[in-house]
Amino acid sequence: MKFQVIGASRDTGARMTLEFEAESKAAAERKAAQQGMEVRSVREITDTGPVSTPDRPVRQKSGSSGLVRLVIFVGVLLVAAYVFRGPLMHLIGK
Repeated sequence: MKFQVIGASRDTGARMTLEFEAESKAAAERKAAQQGMEVRSVREITDTGPVSTPDRPVRQKSGSSGLVRLVIFVGVLLVAAYVFRGPLMHLIGK
């Protein structure tokens, strides 16, 4: 499993975020400690998609975008039919 470990450097106190492949949270925490980190939190992460951060949130797709496109397309067709109704009626023969 993949884990994200957040903490601070023992030497400088700078904030650190590391990602590890490990068997458990405890194993990920031990790996981070070996890298010289004071561990604050450990969380399991998955590779299912982009990660949202406070400065760069991930946009969620709405399910209505296809419906909006369809409504716009039909509207354009109706406007075109209205504008060209004279020539269209002449072609039909009425």
